[in-house]
Amino acid sequence: MIIYIPVKKNSQRVPQKNFRYFKGRPLWEHTVDKLRNYQVYIDTDSEEILDSCLSKPWAKAFVRNKSLTGDQVSVIDLLKDFSERFKIKEAICQIHVTSPLLDVNHIEEAKRKIEIQKHDSVFSVDVVQKRFWRNESYGLCPINHNPVKLEQTQDLPELYCENSYLYAFNPEVLEMHNRIGKNPYMLKVGFPYNLDIDTEEDWEILKTHK
Repeated sequence: MIIYIPVKKNSQRVPQKNFRYFKGRPLWEHTVDKLRNYQVYIDTDSEEILDSCLSKPWAKAFVRNKSLTGDQVSVIDLLKDFSERFKIKEAICQIHVTSPLLDVNHIEEAKRKIEIQKHDSVFSVDVVQKRFWRNESYGLCPINHNPVKLEQTQDLPELYCENSYLYAFNPEVLEMHNRIGKNPYMLKVGFPYNLDIDTEEDWEILKTHK
């Protein structure tokens, strides 16, 4: 399994988040250095990353296609461009450097699900057991509970929310313009591993894990 990491130079909501220092290194480098036992491909528009990866033999940084730059570009288009450019035949694991508490054991579990158990894809999820409602035109509608029969939250059906911590898939899955195939496996990953730096509040929480 190879690792694919998209890393932009700029960030909309948290300025310079990929380059903020965490445990003595830029955030992107902290993550990449965890992955020395893998072949890592970094899709970037950052000269700093391109230069720094010259001293990391396990990490190949390459210049993002100019037609795929900007904040509105789909990661699927990035992945398809990467897969075609490098003629990728083996399973791909896509992660983000904004999940710096990544545990490589989760990558290994995803690898086993694809290579041994023959799932075509793996995606990470949060497991939620809370009372959910929809606000419809006719009023409030319960989703996963019966309001007239109060149950403890731990007895409610589990709901699953993609958390973008990890996606793994065979390259053929990209032909469906998706990272989730026809025979996926949901990998349950909770806090703190799934902490994603999307706001300044997330960054403050991350700093407590130094």
